[in-house]
Amino acid sequence: MHEAITTDPRLRRWRERLAARADEAVEALAAVPGVVGLVLGGSYGRGEHWPLSDLDVIVVGAGRPVADVAAEVDRRAYQLSEMWGSSGVYTSVDAGRLTFDEAEVRDPRDILARMDDDRWLHGIDKIYGGRACRDDRGAAAALLALSTRWRFDQDLVRRRIEVWLAGARQLLTGADRLADDDRIGAWNAIRRAAAAIAEVATERWGERAGSLGRYWTLFEARADRHGESAFADRLLTAAHAQPGAAHDVPEWLADRIMLSYEARLLIGEDVTPEQNARDNLLAYAGLYRGRFPNAAYAWMGPPPDADPRAAISALRALAN
Repeated sequence: MHEAITTDPRLRRWRERLAARADEAVEALAAVPGVVGLVLGGSYGRGEHWPLSDLDVIVVGAGRPVADVAAEVDRRAYQLSEMWGSSGVYTSVDAGRLTFDEAEVRDPRDILARMDDDRWLHGIDKIYGGRACRDDRGAAAALLALSTRWRFDQDLVRRRIEVWLAGARQLLTGADRLADDDRIGAWNAIRRAAAAIAEVATERWGERAGSLGRYWTLFEARADRHGESAFADRLLTAAHAQPGAAHDVPEWLADRIMLSYEARLLIGEDVTPEQNARDNLLAYAGLYRGRFPNAAYAWMGPPPDADPRAAISALRALAN
């Protein structure tokens, strides 16, 4: 019903487009020397995707150093995304960063200790509920089994909470150092710290996060389900991450905001234009700053009178 009323032709047949791109990504990445199994993870792998979903591909390699396999996978993933972007709808292939060696996948010991490795900290969640592809040796299936067994194990959840809290505190310390000389850098760190605190809450609620471009609205909904709307409001207020209109954004981001809103309505999501604008602004400000560390455009931060040190103090009180 919703697809019949969409006004943007780029959103037509979105399911077919994503399925075709997922098949193409699997073909391309399975051909990398040393790859012995792939997991389609994230929202697409779990069947929870939406029209602008990324494709998360987790790789198991053998016979080559993990770093070498990861670098080649990352390069091919970027090339796929770049080509698809010429169609008017950019689908990011997130692959390479989460690459594992078959030997470590086959060894079920010391899973908790592995949370010090970002691949395992983030991978155990990205993999969860996914599906194995090009897996003649069963290595991807073994990785999926580890995720199924451990993702919501209470000891592992406690370990993930510890890591997220430590990350939040480190980001806030960095923001304090940047506050006087690099306002946008400070706010980027503040908002990343707020996201880490949101991840802590999500873990404590027994849920999982995801969907970068819809992050904060989905977090608000989770908080409401758990009777924690007041906590969410404190967190978002401290980080100046409340819903609001987008002003003076670049053309490409204005287009993404518009397309995202139509896509969210298309799948029946209960979202306001202001929530959608906020979600995209915060997501892309962080991504842009990550790619261009000296970028300091006004749209990347809150209003000029926002006090970063007040935000740091408020978030430190929530990081416990």
